Amino acid sequence: MKTRTSIAFEALTGTAGNVTARSTRFGTVLSGRCRQPRKVTPEQKDMRALFGRVGRSFKRLTPEQITAWAVFAGEHGFGSRMRTQSPAVNAYVTLNCNRALLGLDLLEVPPTELPAIPSVQYHNIIVTPNLIQFSRLLNPGAGYRLSVRMSPAASQGKTYGGGLPVLIDAGFIPERTFADITQVYVDRLTVKPVVGSKYFVEVSWMSVATGLAGPTRTDSRICQKDLSGGDSFVITPPQPF
Repeated sequence: MKTRTSIAFEALTGTAGNVTARSTRFGTVLSGRCRQPRKVTPEQKDMRALFGRVGRSFKRLTPEQITAWAVFAGEHGFGSRMRTQSPAVNAYVTLNCNRALLGLDLLEVPPTELPAIPSVQYHNIIVTPNLIQFSRLLNPGAGYRLSVRMSPAASQGKTYGGGLPVLIDAGFIPERTFADITQVYVDRLTVKPVVGSKYFVEVSWMSVATGLAGPTRTDSRICQKDLSGGDSFVITPPQPF
């Protein structure tokens, strides 16, 4: 662990074992080290099976179709995420996994035109044990679905997700200007949000026609006991991970 000299006291920064220390204007904050959990939810198992199934289907494409995906990947910045996977595979799997989540057929050739996918705009996120809701969500229309990922932090001192992420729904259609994701979150994680715990949220709009996701908005909230006092309705800007 590194030691940094401070006028008032010795401030520790760094990681030792399972503890991370960071210096703030309030003093040194200790938190549990973020580790990827080994357990997975049934939803994550299904996602991994879906990913594998879509990846294997790429091998059944014709040489002409594979060339088309390679050109598409180069034009739209799809790099290779793994050493063994080409940009063409990455583009094919990304779009078709999203389409499969929406219940659509797989694309054998890439789309010729890409829509300008809007950013997610909302007034606030409400997180209580009995309510997880986006308030005053601006819905761009029937051609898009809301994709949500939510994960609990290892501790309140964390500035990025360290818990078990859950894909709430890639095909979620918000009602009016409110998107209530409480039930699907509880069903897939099997537990309710815990009062006082910090939760990280990633949301984006997904194009139904292409399976492409738009800009991701990241946010975080401390789970409140209830909605009393109006604290849950204060406008807050997006918070970086």
